[in-house]
Parts: sequence; C-alpha cells; structure tokens
Amino acid sequence: MRIRLGKIQDWPFIDRLSKEAMADSIASWRGQPFKETLRYREKLLKEFRRWVQRTGAKILMAESGKEGEAFSIGYLVLYLKAEDELTGVRQGWIMDIGVLPVWRGKGVGTALIQEAERCCRDAGLSYLGLTVTSSNQRALNLYQSLNFMEERKMMVKVL
Repeated sequence: MRIRLGKIQDWPFIDRLSKEAMADSIASWRGQPFKETLRYREKLLKEFRRWVQRTGAKILMAESGKEGEAFSIGYLVLYLKAEDELTGVRQGWIMDIGVLPVWRGKGVGTALIQEAERCCRDAGLSYLGLTVTSSNQRALNLYQSLNFMEERKMMVKVL
C-alpha cells in the first residue's frame, strides 16, 4: 500500500466511496429516507469538489497493487487552513475519509491519517481535527487508537 496526492481523475472513486460509506455516518434515529439523503449527498459532493479546488485542500489517496497497475482503496481530504472555532488557532482538519469495506481493519485509515499528520507538521501546524458520528464505533476506535481526544460534543434533539 502507498499514499499519494490525489488528482482530478480520483473524484469518481471519491464520490462513489463517499456515498457508499455515508450509511455508517447517519445516526440510526434519523428518520429521513436513504434516497433523500443520497440526493442531498450527491449535491453536496459537487459543491465539495469545487470547494477543494478553490481552497487548495489536499486529497490523499491510498493505493494497492504494483506500480502502473495500482488501484484506489481509500482517500482522505485534508484542509490545512482550518481555525479552531473557540481559540482561532490554525489547525489541519480532516474533511472526509473513506476506505473500501474490504480494506477496513487493514491499516489503510491509519496510513492515511499518519500522512495527514505529516502534512500538518510540514505546514507548521500543531493540531489535526475531525468530526465523527458518535454511533460509528469502528471510526471512533480508529481515531482513539491514534490518540485523537474528544473535545466537544454536538447534540441534537428529535422534536
């Protein structure tokens, strides 16, 4: 496995995996039909792609296979110009991360995050943040194993 910078040609893979992995990030008590959520996600991904290009966010791609025959197995979108909303301190921010289901639990997410950490250190940043759905236990376990700490909680009430 290797990590490389993403290219415009990687967007179909990112779009596909982002939509596929979305189910892991939706709270089980949300009652919206999945088709509606998917339509919203597709619209959001188009805007997200433009935002990445406009801001210069980095796309990190995980690949497996021999050089010239490599195939994508995961991605991470890293924004190096985020500011903490309470302190104003600049930090890196993981905007999105996805790993193909058959590659989960095999170190792909760890490798992507470690590369994101390296990018942050190279940019002179001391912090790397992300958000995660509290019911996504697999992701929570990964982030905790990499020493991410819980800082805030976002809470929602069903009305």
